[in-house]
Amino acid sequence: MFNPFMLVPCLICLYDILSMIIPLRFSWMVKILLALLILSGPAKMLLLRMTPSGFTMPEMTRNIALILSAMFSFMITAAILLIIKDASMILWRIFLRAKFPAHYASLTVLIIAAMSTVYGVWQGTRVPDVIRHDVKISGLGKNLDGLKVAMLVDIHVGSVNRREFVEEIVDRTNALSPDVILIPGDFVDGHVKDRKFDLEPLTQLRSKFGVYAVTGNHEYYYDLHGWLETLSGFGIKFLHNEHTVISSGDSHIVIAGVPDPTGGNHDTPRALEDSPENVPVILMDHQPRFARENSKLGVAFQVSGHTHGGQIPVVYQITRRFNGGFVRGWYDIGGMKLYVSPGTSQWDGFPMRLFDPSEISLFILHAE
Repeated sequence: MFNPFMLVPCLICLYDILSMIIPLRFSWMVKILLALLILSGPAKMLLLRMTPSGFTMPEMTRNIALILSAMFSFMITAAILLIIKDASMILWRIFLRAKFPAHYASLTVLIIAAMSTVYGVWQGTRVPDVIRHDVKISGLGKNLDGLKVAMLVDIHVGSVNRREFVEEIVDRTNALSPDVILIPGDFVDGHVKDRKFDLEPLTQLRSKFGVYAVTGNHEYYYDLHGWLETLSGFGIKFLHNEHTVISSGDSHIVIAGVPDPTGGNHDTPRALEDSPENVPVILMDHQPRFARENSKLGVAFQVSGHTHGGQIPVVYQITRRFNGGFVRGWYDIGGMKLYVSPGTSQWDGFPMRLFDPSEISLFILHAE
């Protein structure tokens, strides 16, 4: 039975074929082959909708999953460029009153979309670099000055990101000798039986004060309780509307966490309940859109993910609209510092980044 959700990618695919493939001065055989390649984009979405969660593909080899995801990315990228091409065609005919060079314009879109997709998928699936951020925290005690906090977020282990990827980000994180490791959600796209082996390297994460996490929205699309049990068994401490206190001598800092609102129990006041007075708070909140409310509760520093930094320029603006205006990088909200990570990886469904590299974040805390 046809799912209405499939209508949008099918229409985008049809637009790509009509606006980009048909005007080309190629043989019909070549055009048909190009059209079939573009049709793999909606086919990939159909595979997603066939799974119970609707957010992950059935089990298949990594290379096949990567090709299908890349073709979907190409379909979207081409559609964005074709809108520009067709708008230019209208203006060309109005102001120049001349025949529009449809073949060359369509060929240009095809080449740029293909090159952007190849580069963007490479950028989106490579092991991220470590990016260092020096952060001044008001009220931080001298014994915790220089505290190293590493953050991984939006790892999205699935059909494309597998065990080797996790092993490399674990190695890079451990090489930083962090004092604390934070993981604010979206570990996985898949069920425990399929993805436990791939996430197992997280057991090797090492830090002085422990590894802390909260759930992201994608954890709720699968077996939440099974994943919480599995990841807790890996040595990761989940903070469900609660906090812990890290101390060194007479210096203290609070690490608090709230679960993603997808679960219906996102409660920052509860997470901070009974926390020590005059002690700075670092809050993990997967989605950044609650930052303004959190800033009124005395949080010094909030870390979030979820947005993937927008991934590509046009999507950046859409992402911004649905996340309270927060997409990537640093924001100051009533004295609270907010950092929205571009993510350590990205969802298999759209594994593409342009001008938006992923990262392993390293925060060095300093007394303000």
